[in-house]
Amino acid sequence: MAKYNVENENVEVRLERLFKVEPELLYQAWTDERILKQWFMTTERTNKSIQITPEQNGSYKIVDVRKGKENIVQGSYVTLTPYEYVVMTIGMPELSDSEDTIEVEVFERESGITQMIFNYTAFVPRERRLTTLEYKQKKKEYHDSTAHGFEMMFDQLQHVLETFEADL
Repeated sequence: MAKYNVENENVEVRLERLFKVEPELLYQAWTDERILKQWFMTTERTNKSIQITPEQNGSYKIVDVRKGKENIVQGSYVTLTPYEYVVMTIGMPELSDSEDTIEVEVFERESGITQMIFNYTAFVPRERRLTTLEYKQKKKEYHDSTAHGFEMMFDQLQHVLETFEADL
């Protein structure tokens, strides 16, 4: 039995949500700069800049400023299937060298109602000083706070999409 056996595990968050929009618009929310800067890890008020190349192996970089602190969120688009599927990475270089993975499935449930299945996978390293129970608790807290954060962003996304659709 290894004395310092360290198990690193991923935390997975799965959320399902219905939106009162067409699938094309929900897909655009993940790939269109005009929509993305209003809800994804930023707001129109706090967004300092956004650069996005919405294509396979393209990248994005968001600079958000809150209370005078600049936060950078960046990643790449791994897979894009128009109006159906997005796989992208997400990282915050000031906090970690690692990137997490976001997977989004979009499909029409009925006319004007689109379902989004959202999967987020994050690597949570196990620190040697933590017992197994402490590590499991750390992962649970990470899961719960991450899920809550994305739920709040999706509330904002619904509002943004309703406003965006009304302006079309």
